[in-house]
Amino acid sequence: MIRISDIDDDGVISSEDLLQFEPGDPVKPDHFLRPGDILFPNRGLRTTAAVFELPEPNVIVGAQFFILRVNPKTVLPAYAAWFLRTDSAAAHFGERRKGTLVQTLQRKDIEELAIPLPPLPKQSTIVALDALAREERRLSTELLRLRSTSLQHRLLCAANPS
Repeated sequence: MIRISDIDDDGVISSEDLLQFEPGDPVKPDHFLRPGDILFPNRGLRTTAAVFELPEPNVIVGAQFFILRVNPKTVLPAYAAWFLRTDSAAAHFGERRKGTLVQTLQRKDIEELAIPLPPLPKQSTIVALDALAREERRLSTELLRLRSTSLQHRLLCAANPS
């Protein structure tokens, strides 16, 4: 089972710690995720979206997600998920969230979001560029961590010259 905590802000699903259990009642086959399904949280303030592409069979999500299925002849699932993570989409959803303690969205809030649909090759290019930007952020974070570790090591060596 995929939980909100299994998806990062960049829409990456971590399959390492998926909750595994034996359901008490049979699960209908159409409730299992299919490759290309887009998971979008309907609670909280996060506007992350992830495309389900894991090889594991019989994976479900809880009620805290909308499962979106797009027509792949007109829109790539990765493109739709990318757009759902944009600042433009976040602003759209920010105006529509309801609730005080836990903010929620309704399915119509997603249906009312205007998603620009360039041709599929352009959608693919956008998805590829977004993947490169995410990798750049990851590498930059790792570089900062390594620099900090290196500096701490040098400072410790300077403090203990023996």
